[in-house]
Amino acid sequence: MSQALRQAHRTRMQQFITDPLTGGIVWLMLGVFKLLPTQVASDFGAFLGGLLYHVLTQRNAVARKNLSFAFPDKTPAEREKILKATWRHWGRVYAEVPHGEKLYHSAVFSGLDYLKEVARKKQGCFVCSAHIGNFELAVTTPLFDDYCLNPVYRSANNPWLDKILFQRRVGTLIPKGTQGAKKMIELLRVGKGVVILCDQKLREGIDVPLFGKPAKTAPAIATVALKLNMPIFMARCIRRKDKRFQIDVYPLAVSHNPDKEQAVYETMLSINQEIEKWIRETPEQWLWFHRRFDKSEYR
Repeated sequence: MSQALRQAHRTRMQQFITDPLTGGIVWLMLGVFKLLPTQVASDFGAFLGGLLYHVLTQRNAVARKNLSFAFPDKTPAEREKILKATWRHWGRVYAEVPHGEKLYHSAVFSGLDYLKEVARKKQGCFVCSAHIGNFELAVTTPLFDDYCLNPVYRSANNPWLDKILFQRRVGTLIPKGTQGAKKMIELLRVGKGVVILCDQKLREGIDVPLFGKPAKTAPAIATVALKLNMPIFMARCIRRKDKRFQIDVYPLAVSHNPDKEQAVYETMLSINQEIEKWIRETPEQWLWFHRRFDKSEYR
């Protein structure tokens, strides 16, 4: 459903009371975080995230299921420790939103030259990331010179939140859907980079294993990249123990199987395997609250 349709389905209560009220609270909180020094804001966000662990119990139920799928060999206590750390991490991410540009410029980079090379050649490319670490940093400011990544995103149902949280991103925002797909291809053809978070469930996607379970996965990144002969780069931005961020970029080896359908599947399998590896390395930095697998898994 498009942004306009979803927002048209908002009730009058949502449109005139709860949506602006929620937007106002988020705007006020971001204003407070902006006034605080970066590390103080981050620590405050971690404290608030720790509180939410005790409040949003339904989210915890989903996360515990996902953690059991990913780490069946860990004890419930070990998985609960990861879950608590996850809440603190995402509290930090929210509090760091107003400080994104500063955090980006203090980050440690690996592989950014890959993107500098495609920019020099004026070649379009895909950048595949995930809801891990602080993925927003890559669209907070130009990566280098005036080179921006153009994010594919799902707009928030609440238009106030959409403007406050998403419209601050640099580059061209590409909404999910048919119109967004056209815009994405236009940008790729003129040598721009498109970033997609590849770890979300898509009802119309293809089944690709993740943690040994079939997971509905959007194949567009592989389908378009193979059709237009565009490179795909994997990129993650993870929090380090020294409180800086590590941004890693590296090329994905796409499948050259002559069977196009199989080539798409094999490419998406490689992407899921890379994301799974990231999650295992820093499990507390992934968004475990998303119903990534079939709904029957969460009953």
